[in-house]
Amino acid sequence: MKNLFKVIGIVLLVIITAVALFIATYQPKKHSDFGVFDRLKHQVFSLLQEYHATERAITQDFEDFALTLSFPYSKIFGSTVIGVPLKSFANHAIAAATISQFEVPAKSSYHRDFVLNIRPQYELKAPVFHIDFMKPALGTPGLCSMDFFNVDKETISLSEFFGSDIGNIEKALEIVQRYQRTEKEGRGNITRYLDPYKSPYRIELLEPKTKDEEARKEYYQSVEAALQLILPAYFRCLHNLAADEDYAQKHEAKTKEFLALMYKNDFAIAMGKRIFKEHLKKYWLDGFWNVQMELPE
Repeated sequence: MKNLFKVIGIVLLVIITAVALFIATYQPKKHSDFGVFDRLKHQVFSLLQEYHATERAITQDFEDFALTLSFPYSKIFGSTVIGVPLKSFANHAIAAATISQFEVPAKSSYHRDFVLNIRPQYELKAPVFHIDFMKPALGTPGLCSMDFFNVDKETISLSEFFGSDIGNIEKALEIVQRYQRTEKEGRGNITRYLDPYKSPYRIELLEPKTKDEEARKEYYQSVEAALQLILPAYFRCLHNLAADEDYAQKHEAKTKEFLALMYKNDFAIAMGKRIFKEHLKKYWLDGFWNVQMELPE
């Protein structure tokens, strides 16, 4: 019996040592986006310049922003220090057009994602534009979600907003249709609380699980092609709208309801509270949304 306990003890020690060694040495695999993230960023910057948007002051606050991570987040991201630079712009139609990317490690130019959020000015009857384009990560496949969140479906009509440009949105959806995530694959699971705000034009894509780099490249370039149609259409329609000063107060209230719901339920916000800590509210609420409101601690 003693010998049995010794054997079990040795086996457990070997397992614990192997696990500890794996944790200590593990580094997530880096994946190519085939230049798509950079080209999308430059496309957005070009559109912002075309519509005379100017850089918001908060950009300077987060220009060289970095986070120091402890375990387990250092292992999930693959570094103890990650950059999270943010650039935000505004004009008469845009309250905040913000791009942010996780850079691992900081100053490395390797980005795990491409995130763009555009909130219209309150005087405009327009949806929020949001895209979160992510490479595969530990325990997570590559995903891309894009939507035109409508915070006031009683007043804001997407068909009226897009008008003749709806054809470009439909063409974009056709380009990525084969990558659309199904409900069986988990479509909408972690954002179910946002169902009342989602649009019929929602994109929720699943990157092919393959070692074939050509297949991955085709996926990334398909998303890029779709967005090359969507982004100019959104900017064009947004800047063609006439301001309605009487609507601003209602739009502001509806936007704040939407953000309060996100802050309470969103998975990314829950993780953000742990890694951004005291910086989260400024980074998310001011940086992405340019909204002044109280949030619970």
